[in-house]
Amino acid sequence: MKTRWILALTLAPIVGCGDDTAGSGGTGPTTGASGGSDPGSGGSSTSSATTSAASTTSAGPGGAGGGGGAAACDSGLTQASEACTTCQDASCCLTATAAAEAPGTWTTSGAKICREANCATECGVPEPECGGIQPSPASCTDELYASCCAEVTACAQSDACVAIIYLCIDDQGCFPGQEPCWSECLALYADGADLFDSLDACFATVTCG
Repeated sequence: MKTRWILALTLAPIVGCGDDTAGSGGTGPTTGASGGSDPGSGGSSTSSATTSAASTTSAGPGGAGGGGGAAACDSGLTQASEACTTCQDASCCLTATAAAEAPGTWTTSGAKICREANCATECGVPEPECGGIQPSPASCTDELYASCCAEVTACAQSDACVAIIYLCIDDQGCFPGQEPCWSECLALYADGADLFDSLDACFATVTCG
C-alpha cells in the first residue's frame, strides 16, 4: 500500500444525515470527529463487534458492499424513517451493525458515509459529492475529488470498502501491511479490497497540501 495514503487517511465523517439510534438503548446524535459530539463509547470499536457485523451479512446486495433490494440484515441502527432504515440495512449491513453494537466516532461515521452514499433519497439527505469520504488534511479534499471522484464514490457506495477505512484503519488503527490485523481485515471485508486498492492507487497520484 502507498505510504502517502496511510498518512493521509484520517477521514472526517460527512455531516448531513439524521441522528443514528442504536436499536438497543439508543445513542445520541453525532456530528463527526471534527468539532462534533460523539455518542456512546468514545470512538473505540472492538474486533468482536466487527466480526459480529460481518457474520450478520447475508447473500443480499448489502453484503456484497452496496446496492438496494431487500434488507440484508437487521443492523439495530434505526433511522428516522422505515425507508431509510431498510435501505441502510440492505446496503450497509457491516458498518451499520458495527455502529449499533459499538457506537463511536469512526463506527458511526462509517455507517453514515455508507448510508448517505447509498440511501440519500430514502433518508432525505442531499447526495454527497464524490461519495462524501473526506481526507485529512481537509485541504486535500478538492484535489482528491478532482482526480479520484469515481474511486472515492465507488468506495463510499461499498459497505465493505467503507468498513476497511472506518472500521479497520480509523477505528482499530490497523494500517495496510500491518500484520496480522490487515490480512484479517481483508478477509472480513474482501468485497471491498479491490475498490480500496483503486482508491489507494489514485490518491497516491494526488498532490495537495
